[in-house]
Amino acid sequence: MSESSNPPSLLGQAILDAIREAVKEALREVGANGKPQELLAPEELAKRLKLPVSWVYEQSRQGNIPTHRLGRYIRFDLHEVLASQKKS
Repeated sequence: MSESSNPPSLLGQAILDAIREAVKEALREVGANGKPQELLAPEELAKRLKLPVSWVYEQSRQGNIPTHRLGRYIRFDLHEVLASQKKS
């Protein structure tokens, strides 16, 4: 029987709980503007920047804009993206 089919051990569950808490804490962090950090989906970022969604995906893929990965999902902080473009 493979290890992946067994339920998580107490240590494994504790690690998963710690990771979940770290992600929750990161999402609660305060952004540069003093407001809670808001992570946007690619479509939301594109709408706010008035750019095509394809631009958002391409810039993320090339590493030109800061991208936060949450599992298989990508999210963006509008303020980080704007700051990264000012440096360019």
